[in-house]
This record gives sequence, structure tokens and C-alpha cells, in this order.
Amino acid sequence: MSAVMAHKGNTVVGVDINPAYVKAIQEGRPPVNEPHLAEMIQANHERLTATGDYKAAILATDVTFIIVPTPSDSDGKFSMEYVLQAAEKIGTALRKKQAWHLVVLSSTVMPGSVEGQLLPALERHSGKKCPGEFGLCYNPEFIALGSVVRDMLKPDMILIGESDARSGQMLEDLYTGICE
Repeated sequence: MSAVMAHKGNTVVGVDINPAYVKAIQEGRPPVNEPHLAEMIQANHERLTATGDYKAAILATDVTFIIVPTPSDSDGKFSMEYVLQAAEKIGTALRKKQAWHLVVLSSTVMPGSVEGQLLPALERHSGKKCPGEFGLCYNPEFIALGSVVRDMLKPDMILIGESDARSGQMLEDLYTGICE
């Protein structure tokens, strides 16, 4: 996603807890094997950076996408563990940001998880309210390994769940500039 967004002219700061992934992006190399990814990263390296520092990334950007694993838990439901860990770090960083910011969850979660778990976690850790002081959208990815770049550029569909019209419109405008 970050490489495609940079390819379409956006300045992108990726955040990852895996130092090897951060280093690969900083060096202009793909952290994973995916068709066309290496070329896209190399061609757009000036607009694509990576860090492990949530605060620095959030202060430098307008939109944060949460893309973390949501493995099935013992009940067969998607686990929110990694989403909530990211929400704590994002919320803490949002506490320091003066400007309005959009948070987008792209990981697949159970119905009700965004309002029931993610939103309260972001508000608690940021000390801010949504909507108003920040926005929130749910935007699950419909991509397949081996065709991620193509699926991002030419998606069959894009689903946007929005906390408010401003948030939804901002995400729609972003995708309008990305999708071919």
C-alpha cells in the first residue's frame, strides 16, 4: 500500500515494528516478495520512508492506516490484540498532534469491533474525541498475495465505513488519486 501511494505522488511514512522491514524500505528494497513491488519502491524512494517511530510518522502525515495481523482467536473470531496495540501507540502520538488526523483500519475485524474496541482505545490514549478532533474509517483490504500492487491500483471494489462525512470524503479522495 505504501509503495502504491508513493507511486501515485503521495509522501508516505511507513511504520513497522520489524526493524528489518524498516531498513529494507530505507534502503529502497522491498521487505517482502511481491510482483512489481521492487520497481515501485525504487522508482518512488524519495516519497517513501519508513520508521519505527509512531509519533514522528503521525506528526508528519494526515492519514494513518492500521494494517496488522488479525488471526483467529480460540473462539474463531478475529483477534483485536495487534489492532489495539497499534491503537495505543497511535493514540499516544495523536495526543501530541495539533491538527486533525484520519485513522483508517484496513485489517479485517469482526462487526462492531471498530466502534466497540478501536474507537474507545484511540479516544482513551489520545485524549481526543472522534469525530471532531480526529476521524476514523474502516477500509478492509480486498487484495491477494501475488497481485497486491495490481489489486491496489485496480481494485474490484473499495469499502469505506466512516465515523463522519469528513473522514469518508478524505479517504475517498485519497483513493480517487490512487486507483486507475
